[in-house]
Amino acid sequence: MKNILITITTALVLISFSVPSFVGIAGAETRTLTDMNGRKVTVPEQIRSVVPLGGALRFLIYMQSLDLVKGMERIEQDRLVAGRLYGLATVDLAQKLPVIGEGGAGGRLPNFERIIEIWPDVIIGMGMDSSQVENIQQKTGIPVYALNYGEPGILDVQSVRTALTHLGKLLGRSDRSTQLITAIDQFQADLARRTAGIPESEQQTAYIGAISYRGAQGIVSTEAAYAPLVWAGGKNVAAAINRPGHIFIDPEQVLAWNPEVMFLDAGGLETVEQDYAKNPAFYQELKAAQKQQVYLVMPYNLYHTNIEIAYADAYFIGKTLYPERFQDIEPASKADEIFQAFIGMKGYKALEKEYGGFKQMTLGDRETASGE
Repeated sequence: MKNILITITTALVLISFSVPSFVGIAGAETRTLTDMNGRKVTVPEQIRSVVPLGGALRFLIYMQSLDLVKGMERIEQDRLVAGRLYGLATVDLAQKLPVIGEGGAGGRLPNFERIIEIWPDVIIGMGMDSSQVENIQQKTGIPVYALNYGEPGILDVQSVRTALTHLGKLLGRSDRSTQLITAIDQFQADLARRTAGIPESEQQTAYIGAISYRGAQGIVSTEAAYAPLVWAGGKNVAAAINRPGHIFIDPEQVLAWNPEVMFLDAGGLETVEQDYAKNPAFYQELKAAQKQQVYLVMPYNLYHTNIEIAYADAYFIGKTLYPERFQDIEPASKADEIFQAFIGMKGYKALEKEYGGFKQMTLGDRETASGE
């Protein structure tokens, strides 16, 4: 029956991509769920195979559900970088799975025929609008379940919890989603406890620059509500802008704020160093640079948000700003504890190898002053 359905569906796709919407679930008990786009999606009662799109693979790793994945986007196979730590969990399987599309930014469509050949029980689309997922569902005849955890580059923890809950119900693995949400709540509560009641007089002004956004960026790339800095109780000077999401600011504004502590996203360090070589006077005017208070944090925006790296950043920032309140924290060890909770393995050494790891640094000098 499965082969017959594949043959019929493939033929329909080849004849025309304008056929009316249909979803082929034959000979299986089904259930109807509501996805995060508010769509009713009918899926098999038991999910045995999935194809993730748009970075949804990350959440399949979080959910310890790699066994269900039957196809992978090329970007997940060809570009294994430490900034997407979940790739460490897929490296052995990646080259064995068929490529079902290029993936990446820009709303590229997947390879419909390849997905039809695989015929998964459900396609999971991350961060896609309803017109996109309906288009993919219509062209393949396979149900598409939409997840969303906020705009790219904006870490929305409540949306992460909601996405995990949805995925747990869809896959029949709610125990794991509950475990992950509990871990998130514990990290949040621990950070809140450590930073509660910090007197205004003890709060140092801080700035985060070079935040990765659609690629590497320079020092003017920042966020007014950069989550790890907020969680760590930092006094972000960019909060004065009061605008959600990523922003580019005027370099003169950085000088006007002149924060006491500066954090740089390691994904943009090369860009900052190149800019420093062109205009060292600008950087030498910064109070943080003069007082050797510049620190490197790890990039967490790479094919959407890598939550585990954001939490690791928060503990390093907390340790830097309030060492007495984080005196029991060793950032590298804490990072690996967090990575274990999300992807089931340590990953700090991979981050350190690719980006240099958490450390104090001197602008204009790639050699570091000290590490944690």
